[in-house]
Amino acid sequence: MSIPTRLAAVVAALVVAGAAVSASAREPAARSPASSSATVYDVLEAEAAGLVTVRYVPNDSRSAQIVVTNRSKKPLTLRLPTAFAGVPVLAQMMGMGGGGGGGGFAGGGIGGGAQTTGGGGFGQQGMNGMGGGMGGGMGGMGGGAFSIPPQKTRVLKVTTVCLEYGKPEPSPRYPYKLAEVESFSSDPKLALVLERLGRGELPQKVAQAAAWHLSSGLSWEQLAAEKIDHAGGVPDEAYFNPAELLAAHRVVEQVTQAIAAQQPESSSASTTAR
Repeated sequence: MSIPTRLAAVVAALVVAGAAVSASAREPAARSPASSSATVYDVLEAEAAGLVTVRYVPNDSRSAQIVVTNRSKKPLTLRLPTAFAGVPVLAQMMGMGGGGGGGGFAGGGIGGGAQTTGGGGFGQQGMNGMGGGMGGGMGGMGGGAFSIPPQKTRVLKVTTVCLEYGKPEPSPRYPYKLAEVESFSSDPKLALVLERLGRGELPQKVAQAAAWHLSSGLSWEQLAAEKIDHAGGVPDEAYFNPAELLAAHRVVEQVTQAIAAQQPESSSASTTAR
């Protein structure tokens, strides 16, 4: 089976450092260092408050565009969540699956099981391909924050990885919605992988192998056996090379250790008491 037809639900992460000052009672809370002169809103909170509209448009399983329109009468400085999901709208209505291994959604979604998609690429690399295609020049901010003038639209291009191996490739023909990553998976190891992708610390292929291992349960042997099928008698080729798989294995070890180190001391104390 060719890789494009086996790619799966995608969650992507953006790590964006923002800064904020204060917000009015009707606006979403801003979370940022006090050194900034601009309030930075989480884009999902701004959407819930009616300040912006957000569209998530997947190109395929590896990239997407997030279209944000400022509906307010003043400029807004925004940032994407640390980790987010691009969810097929019908799948979201039917209810997403939870948990850390497999995730996904109930009911099959669109097109016989359309996958969830997401993206990364802000973080240390700054905004990835932030265009002014729908409203003039972009007011880029440090650390991945971005500004939008009143009644204007910005398009953010993001890198994605697949999480639900085996489902059809996402398509811009179907409606998607940006959502919190927790609506797809509660696995903290996966979230850390996505954060590193967002910071530009991981190549897309390395993050993809780690994500499939964590979210879809593929073994390293299965990942090594993945092939890209070529038509016309052209020999198949490995989807991941040995260096990518080795790097992905190290990434999974690193995030596993990081999560273990974050466990509350009370857990170990309780174990000792027994």
